Amino acid sequence: DRDGAARRPKVDALVQLVSLRMRRVSFLSWWAQIILTVVSCVTLLFTRNVSNLGTNQVATSTAVASNRALFPNYFLAGSSIALSFGSFLWTWAIRRLSRRLLRKPTTRIQAANMLRKSITIGTYLNLIGMSLSLLGAEQIVGGLAVKVLTTSASTPAVYQGSQSFTLLQPLDILVVQANTNTLFSHFCALTAYLFLGRSIPQLDPPSIEGDERPRA
Repeated sequence: DRDGAARRPKVDALVQLVSLRMRRVSFLSWWAQIILTVVSCVTLLFTRNVSNLGTNQVATSTAVASNRALFPNYFLAGSSIALSFGSFLWTWAIRRLSRRLLRKPTTRIQAANMLRKSITIGTYLNLIGMSLSLLGAEQIVGGLAVKVLTTSASTPAVYQGSQSFTLLQPLDILVVQANTNTLFSHFCALTAYLFLGRSIPQLDPPSIEGDERPRA
């Protein structure tokens, strides 16, 4: 046992501390992302299927076209969810990177470079996903506003005709909730990356050579 322990590569104390921090933060971020993303995906698929079932029950093709025009477009929201799936997979890769720092002899500079690269890719991935989610929110809210504005004030609250799909329904609110959950998932990932980014200056402090600023 002593010989095996002696053969193991000695890990820098700071690298070991950063590795433990990466493992804990990525674990919490991964669970938050996967819960929010799965809930969003299930909600969006449910509302889409119910909406398609409702439009198929409309008799005339003109009514079908007009009703579908009022339904939210799921492309942007679905694309954001797809990027959210990629995000929590990348978060799991960062957790694996934390283990790699302990298995192989890694200097502080090497650990800082690997962490910086992982955070950069993850940040761009979530920024794109968040942008799509925000655009999707604008599109969904705009579609719901059209529904509200085009609904006649004299239309009864409970309406069983073919025009009932033009009214604001609880399913429309579920679409907003699904998109909001996806946005929150990207926010959790970005928060984790910002927290992990604080470890980079500790591993690779910036050079102060040639710095003429007054020092206290």
